[in-house]
Amino acid sequence: MIKFMSLLLESIKLIDGEFRNLFYHERRMNRSLKFLCGVEEHFYLEEFLKRLDLPRQGLFKCRMAYDDYSRDIEFIPYQYKTINSLRVVEHDRISYEFKYADRKVLNRLYELRKNCDDILIVKRGQVTDSSFSNIVFRRGKNWYTPWSALLKGTTRAYLLERNIIKEEEIRIEDLKSFESFKLINAMLEFDAPEIDIANIVV
Repeated sequence: MIKFMSLLLESIKLIDGEFRNLFYHERRMNRSLKFLCGVEEHFYLEEFLKRLDLPRQGLFKCRMAYDDYSRDIEFIPYQYKTINSLRVVEHDRISYEFKYADRKVLNRLYELRKNCDDILIVKRGQVTDSSFSNIVFRRGKNWYTPWSALLKGTTRAYLLERNIIKEEEIRIEDLKSFESFKLINAMLEFDAPEIDIANIVV
């Protein structure tokens, strides 16, 4: 068992009383609990959530902070944040394999965005993620996501398993080979806005 200092986190999309991608959230949650806490017993997320008093109308982020003992849940009304530009920032030692509630390092990098809306984190020359989402790039008719993503997100996993996107090694110098990009996460699905690649500031 690996000791860790921060609660883990799942952010789940709830729209008009229906959860999205619960299979992927449950899979990630059980992997995290097993690897970090040594929990072997499977946690059935969908059964757990069905017992709650859920908002039945509107778009909400179900924020679940948890460890092997506790489950702290809140439903937050969600509004999409407009992102039009990313600034490349480099951090060669950043690690975010598991989704922690503690985002201190990510928040410090976000403060380096200057006049851009968000950041694109590069680790040892490899493109990874923005401060809050995975990223996909379009080349022609095809979409690609960096294999070096810091956090393997649930929407990313869904799209990969359906061959809607493909993994590719994407280095900072490869950005010019793409035409546009989208940011994806549990709240931002593949219908997220498409943004011109020129809006990534290197």
